[in-house]
Amino acid sequence: MEKADFVLKGSAIFTGAGDKPISGCVLIKGNRILKIVPLDRMTGYIDEKTTVINCGDHLIMPGFNDSHMHISLGSVQNDPDFCIQMMNCKSEEECVQMVKSFADSHPDNPWIYGTGWYAEVWDNPHTPSKESLDALNLDRPVCLNSFDLHSVWCNSIALDKIGIKKDTPNPQGGIYGHDEQGELNGILYEPPATKAMMDEVLNVPTLKQSLLKCLKHFRELGITSVADVYPSGLTNDNIPEIFDELEQSGELTTRITSFPSLTDIAGAKELKRKYHTNKHRVAGLKQVLDGVVEAHTAFLSKEYDNDPGKFGDTSLTQDELNKYVLAAQKEGFPVKIHTIGDQASTMALNAYEYAKSKIGKLTLHNSLEHIDMIRQDDIDRLKSLNVMCAVQPQHCIGDYMSGGYLPCIGKERLSHTWPYREILDAGSHLAFGSDFPAVYSVNPIWTIYAAVTRCEPNEGKPDGGYFPEHAITLTEALQAHTKWSAYAESFENELGTLEPGKLADVIVLDRNLFDIDPQEIRFAKVNLTFSDGKLVYKRDK
Repeated sequence: MEKADFVLKGSAIFTGAGDKPISGCVLIKGNRILKIVPLDRMTGYIDEKTTVINCGDHLIMPGFNDSHMHISLGSVQNDPDFCIQMMNCKSEEECVQMVKSFADSHPDNPWIYGTGWYAEVWDNPHTPSKESLDALNLDRPVCLNSFDLHSVWCNSIALDKIGIKKDTPNPQGGIYGHDEQGELNGILYEPPATKAMMDEVLNVPTLKQSLLKCLKHFRELGITSVADVYPSGLTNDNIPEIFDELEQSGELTTRITSFPSLTDIAGAKELKRKYHTNKHRVAGLKQVLDGVVEAHTAFLSKEYDNDPGKFGDTSLTQDELNKYVLAAQKEGFPVKIHTIGDQASTMALNAYEYAKSKIGKLTLHNSLEHIDMIRQDDIDRLKSLNVMCAVQPQHCIGDYMSGGYLPCIGKERLSHTWPYREILDAGSHLAFGSDFPAVYSVNPIWTIYAAVTRCEPNEGKPDGGYFPEHAITLTEALQAHTKWSAYAESFENELGTLEPGKLADVIVLDRNLFDIDPQEIRFAKVNLTFSDGKLVYKRDK
């Protein structure tokens, strides 16, 4: 009989393969799950080298898998010597003061870079302008990403450096903002408009150090796998090589599954050839199809309530999207398509339907990403097209709380946003993620809490949750952050559930989530994190 390296025994093992926790022991041998056995059969698998951990009634479960993030960008944006964090700012003036303080304390930074400003939650919501930044009289360019990463606020020096003039035409899918006098206001909307500036700002020589700090934080949160989706957010051309270096040195404690650009299939094939281990691999392709609601760039079927005649825009035409999706399916690449507006969701499903008409049944694990808005008739198409939805429950709570969606789409449309319950009831699947760094917290516990209660994790409000008819069960939420995230990465044979032979990415929480009031979920912590069969984190009690 094989002996285990670790035995985790307890009364609450959530394997993910079933709906409820069971009692017993999780046996780990090397980097794999050896078996799940009853408590009375544990001794046969133990010898003097086995470490036995009594977890009591604390929940033992698969490690969290974040199905949608930009890990490189998140790492540097959370490095305090590279980036100003403006998430908690309540005014334009407060943001500007943070810029001044950072500039004073970092005189050698060639750019002043920040992120997280969110005008909709300011005490006096309004669009900021370059004038307030210009008034600082800095000798360097300032570039500030919005919370959702779809807008940039910059000073005149930054505009001049990139060569954006008031008569520069808007790029396809992007907007250079102007004031009422026709002058540039310092706001750039959507990646096509922000790309030139971000290309220069986000070439980061200290990326590896930032990633190591980020991986440490992920261990503390029980995040053992992530899908790193295009765009990376950085212009470093050595990101895959850095991931490989971390793997070779044994420091890559979170598995990274990459989804490069849908429009560069040849490049993706080369990356897949080079990087294909169970720590760092390429599994599919990603396309940003539309923008975001607050910037009026999400593609809607009905005009914006506060911008009559405006429906949003897309980065590709329907014919172009059809062509790329079909080519990806033929090359064996599943596709993730960013769809925020309901008309963008329709376009994406039309592309999958077109591919199905050409090659027959779709067997790859394709998905819609975000689906803030999707009509019921499109929800009903998901199962027949074998399309799942990769979603970020903290996004919907944050946007309900901020009130940013209400003036844009009105109460009736708002009440149908983020319809998780309906998607599951239609027979499709949800995979959970964060969209890190465009999220209040990358903590998966908060994501689970938001999906189950539809409440804001910081305060636990509002009573009863935002549109609770869309809430899902705890089992469904945990599976979405483990089992179905692995499925979305075409990794389900190796990850996502605690079953014999699967990779031993296991976490232990400080309580059994099934035995507490749902409002208490948000306070849960990770006690232990196992990555690849190794104990990589133990919480100080």
